[in-house]
Amino acid sequence: MNLDRNEDYFLHDFNKNDSAASGPETTTPVPGQTVDFSSSSRAGDASPSPAVKKRGGCRKAWIWFFAIIIAALAVTVSIRYFIPYTTDSQVRGYVVSVERRGIVCKTFEGEMVSHAALEDSTRIYAREINFSIPSDSLARLLQSYQGTGRPVTVTLERYYGTLPWRGAYPTVAVAVEPGL
Repeated sequence: MNLDRNEDYFLHDFNKNDSAASGPETTTPVPGQTVDFSSSSRAGDASPSPAVKKRGGCRKAWIWFFAIIIAALAVTVSIRYFIPYTTDSQVRGYVVSVERRGIVCKTFEGEMVSHAALEDSTRIYAREINFSIPSDSLARLLQSYQGTGRPVTVTLERYYGTLPWRGAYPTVAVAVEPGL
C-alpha cells in the first residue's frame, strides 16, 4: 500500500489489494470532485452497503417495550384502586360513630360494632368495623341511626387500596338498611 500518491486516506479501500492482479482498480477522486456515498460500491447492486443500516427496528422495540409497561401499570392501578375484590358484603350491627375527616379531601368515616360480636358473651374483645362513606346522603342516614340502639345492615365493598376522595379505609359503605 503506497500512501504517498496524494490519495485521501479515508477514501482508500483497504479491503482490496494494491496489486494490479486483484482486479479492476477503483478510481480515486480528483480534488474538488464530489463523491456520492449513498450508492453502493458496485454499479449493478441496488442494496445498501452494510455500513448504512436503518435503525427502525430498535425504535420499534422500545415503543413496544414502553407500551407493554404502560399497559401493565394501567391494569395494576385499575385492579388495586378501582375494582373491588369483595362486593355485596353485609354486616349487621350498631353504628358507633360517623364523622367527617380529612384536610384536603373531606370524607365521612364510620365505625360500627357487629351484632354477632355483642351477642357472643364468651368473647372478651368485640371487633369494631371501620369503613368509609362516599356519599353525603348515606352518611346523614347513618348519623341518624347513631346512638339510637337500633341495628342496621350495611352493605360494603372492599378494595385493595384507598384513594383520598373515597376515604381513609379500603372498606366502603354502599347501602344501608334498617335492621329489625
